[in-house]
Order: sequence, then C-alpha cells, then structure tokens
Amino acid sequence: MLPDSPSDPVERFLETKRGPISYSDEGRGAVILALHGAPGSCRDWRWIGAVLEKDMRLIRLDLPGFGGTPLKTFPDPSFEGRADWIAEFLEQLGITSCVALGHSAGGPLAMALASRHPERVRGLALISSVGLRPHRPFRRYPRMRRVSPFLRVPVLREVLTLILRQGFKAAGFPLGLSGETIRQCMHVVGKVEFESFAELLATLDLPALVAWADDDPLIDASISQELAESCPEGPRLHYADGGHNIQKSKAVEIAESLIPWAGRVCEA
Repeated sequence: MLPDSPSDPVERFLETKRGPISYSDEGRGAVILALHGAPGSCRDWRWIGAVLEKDMRLIRLDLPGFGGTPLKTFPDPSFEGRADWIAEFLEQLGITSCVALGHSAGGPLAMALASRHPERVRGLALISSVGLRPHRPFRRYPRMRRVSPFLRVPVLREVLTLILRQGFKAAGFPLGLSGETIRQCMHVVGKVEFESFAELLATLDLPALVAWADDDPLIDASISQELAESCPEGPRLHYADGGHNIQKSKAVEIAESLIPWAGRVCEA
C-alpha cells in the first residue's frame, strides 16, 4: 500500500576531503540509514520515506557514482571499501548508531557495514536483498561479473556501455542512466561474491528484518527465504506480490513493522 504522496526531500551535500556526498536527512528519532541498490539513488526511498520520516530519522545516501554523489568521491566498488566509506560518512554526521536498511545490492552492503563497523549498526533491514547464491540475472548471464575489467579499457568502454545500456533498459531499469552509473553498476557486480556474503552474514549477531515478495522478477523467492532463515532473529515480511521494489509497493506495510522494531532495536 502506498502513502498519500511520496517524500522528495531537498538534496544535501556534505563536503569531504574525498569529495562531495549527496544525501537527505529528514525526521527525528532512531536513525535509519537507507542504502540503495545498483543502479539506484535516494529516490528509491521516496514512498516508504514518506511514512518512516513521521517517526524516524531517515538518512538516504547516494552511493558514489549514483544520484548526486560523483564517482570521484570514492571510486572503489568493493563492498568492504564502500562500507568503510559509509562509516566515515556516519562519523562526519555525528551518528553513532543506526539501523542499516538495504535494498537489492544495498543488502549485502548493509551487512558489510554491520560486520566491519558493529559499533555503529544496531540492526539490519534487508528489502528484496541479494542473497547467498546467484539470482536470476546472474544465472542468465554467468559472465556478467567478468565485464568490469573490460570497461576500464578506453577502446572498449564506450561500445560496451552502449550494449549494457540496452540490457539495463530491457531489465526495466530507469531510462537516462549516465554512462558512469552504468559502468559503476558493472564494477559493483564484478565484486559480488555470494560465498563471501554467506561468510559475512555468519559473523553477524544483531537483529535483522527481512522483507521480500514472491513475484520479484530479479530475486527468486527461494533465495529470499534462505536469506531470511540464515539471518539473525527479527521480523520476516513475506508478500505474495509487490515485485522487486516493495519499498514502494508495500511502503505502508513495511514501515508499520519497521518503525516499532527499529525503535526497540536502537533503544536496546
């Protein structure tokens, strides 16, 4: 269910020694840090944000190469490197603890942040998250993870970007993605190691909310179910429909569970 209208807060910029960071910061209360997928941006949270911001402090972050954060701010596409960069961002905002909310490829990034910086993360909220084994696109295009090095070769970069743009369009991703964003997506894909995600999850001992829909066209329901069974205890929100972007299609339902749970987790 959708709220009456979406939330599109004013974009803020944090100037750092590495470069500018685009984010939004709305509401009061326990802090929820929202991490989008690849591709993605702060706008991915505009519907659920409209509900969360009434009772929570919601910080939406544009990861480097996406939204308003330029890639030059932090070009490292690895999950470990970006988790450390996010911890620096939280430090600069003076945020000592939060619930890390991750959608799609933002899920394992939230897990990496919790594993590498446990003092800052009180709980995980994983929505339509990448799981512990390859989902549909990775099975359909098994060589996808090998594209990244070729995108760094000048004579191949533009041709490959054009081909990839058509693939992103066919998969239903937004039109108008920049070449830089498309390439960074593939660099992130190149760093996906499902075995390491499973190992990382095994190190975590903190509450976890997991939400997914059976009709997700990207993440198989069985993979989401396995992730939910592997995560520490917490709410499990399982929907028959809603697609991949349930932070939009099920915004109200997810927020109604996430708000009281996050409040308890952050008070513990």
